Amino acid sequence: MHGAFRYKKYNKWFGSRGRFLVQSRTEEAPKGFWARAALVGRSVSTAKVAAPNETTALPRVFSKPNDFMTAEVMPLGRLLDGRYRFRLACLQRAYAWRPENVSRLLSDLRWAMQRSGKKRRYALGRLMLAQQLGSVDVELVDGHQRLVTLTMLFAVLRDLETNPERAETLHKLVLDEAWSLGDPRRYRLLIQKQPAPLFERTVQQRGLTDSDPGVLRDELSEAERNIIDNRDCIRSELLSPGTTEEFRRELADFLLENCCVIAVVVDNADDGWEILGTEQNTRLAFSHADEAKSIILSAMPADQHSPAAHLWESCESILIPEDMHRLLCHIRSISWRGRFQSSRPVETEIVERFGIATDGLKFMSEHLVPFANRLKDIRQGNVGRPGEERQAISQHIDYISWVDAHDWIPAILLWMKIRGSEGPETQSFIRHLDRLVWMTRIAGVDPGVQETRMLNLLDDIEAGVPVGNMSRLQIEPKLRRDAISNLRSPNLAAKHYAGYLLRRLSILSGADPGPMMRDEVTVEHILPRNPHGCREWLALYGSPDGCKMHHQKLGNVVLLSGRENQLVGIKSWDDKRAILARSVFSLARDAAQEKDWTARTIARRTDRLIDMLLKSFDIAPLGKGE
Repeated sequence: MHGAFRYKKYNKWFGSRGRFLVQSRTEEAPKGFWARAALVGRSVSTAKVAAPNETTALPRVFSKPNDFMTAEVMPLGRLLDGRYRFRLACLQRAYAWRPENVSRLLSDLRWAMQRSGKKRRYALGRLMLAQQLGSVDVELVDGHQRLVTLTMLFAVLRDLETNPERAETLHKLVLDEAWSLGDPRRYRLLIQKQPAPLFERTVQQRGLTDSDPGVLRDELSEAERNIIDNRDCIRSELLSPGTTEEFRRELADFLLENCCVIAVVVDNADDGWEILGTEQNTRLAFSHADEAKSIILSAMPADQHSPAAHLWESCESILIPEDMHRLLCHIRSISWRGRFQSSRPVETEIVERFGIATDGLKFMSEHLVPFANRLKDIRQGNVGRPGEERQAISQHIDYISWVDAHDWIPAILLWMKIRGSEGPETQSFIRHLDRLVWMTRIAGVDPGVQETRMLNLLDDIEAGVPVGNMSRLQIEPKLRRDAISNLRSPNLAAKHYAGYLLRRLSILSGADPGPMMRDEVTVEHILPRNPHGCREWLALYGSPDGCKMHHQKLGNVVLLSGRENQLVGIKSWDDKRAILARSVFSLARDAAQEKDWTARTIARRTDRLIDMLLKSFDIAPLGKGE
């Protein structure tokens, strides 16, 4: 396990978001030495790394005078035993990990610790180091984010340890007290100059991982905020209910003995940056779906890998990569309704809750593949009975997807599973879902509240509640009031959904103008914001400020082609009206029927468009005084 591998040239170096494979030029890498390795916090490795007490054939050593690189697989305990003193190059980016990355790392470590035998290990990926011969000082070319985070993890474990001897062992992973106080060389890791003082007094110094930084958060740099946030995240998770001192000690031992890195050492930093640059320029990054696949399949029994990979690939062939990863999130939502969800990576929860380690094929065949086919039908417009019903449902799904990319999908997936894609109430359900998504989006409902509502809707679907009796699909009075208030707001045209709203109103009034595209479909403000150069507008609205009060209102905007938009400019209403009347866009032609364009015209037209939308939703029109 601790053998070194020297070579002058390499035949293949595949890099993809932390995974790589190195093969010697003249021989196959020996079993148990080289394998795929995953970046810490991104996935659990499928690497075959020998345990400390396992006898492994060492790789062949090439030792020519001009060799410039060595590679060695080693556990963290060996990496941090004093053989290296790490410093960051000035080219390194700032520390950028966030608590979600740290939570993923800790979740993956917990999972890896539950395994037994030779599988009880965790591969932390590759570190690229530049080291002069005979020196313990190394420049950390690649691996900065991981090593800073691991230092924080060891420091928190040290401060939570009640056994003095164990605490001292952990402390020596962070700091070498052989050096004099105040000498920066005493730290195993020396980070960038700007965040280094805060890192020292809140992480590296003994007993200070629960200390306040002593500076207002707004005065901290982004890297410093990340250090504090991630340190606090580690403490919180290691002190969470059910996390005992025994577990923390087991975690520390696991990190030192069973967590391995591949330390690649080059003679100088320029070679390291050149190699790293080559990797970055020639590799294709793993998607979230690729990482999830690696984790889920590697957790399965070995005899299930091949059939499981075939099933996964059958899903990949009918879905895009983003949908593959999202599908796992949808399956989690459908299965646990949010009551037991956490911030942990979805693939980790899938592995644990579906018993992937014992029978992963069951999850693949009973959940992943059927739901993938249902999602494919949703994307391809194959929901509902063939004919007009299917076309209408496809239109409603398109409407929903304009303003909400994902939250509604679990509801339709579960409906298709339980009620069938061609069930008698399918069209009614999706029409009501379309109305709900749009009304909540227009009303500005908090995304968390909307997500909870969608998850609760799953209970109604599973219980067989008729569509008309599903309370979560109903538009309550407050939701209606909030939506109408926003539709009348003086800045409606500035809202992110304004273009989609105008497109939907255009369809209701005659024809689909198509997606918003520069030079093809643009938003025209009939009353311009800055009317300078046109006396007619200033005469009608009194001043530029008077124009600003109305120019973003729903009744003042239409869709035009880019060419038409340039033609109308800040022309007077009579000149604009002639151009709008000839437009191919229905909303523009509709506006051209107005004789004048006053504030009253804009208000009246706003109410008319709101009523048009409410009618399409089967919602009562605006009432008197509403």
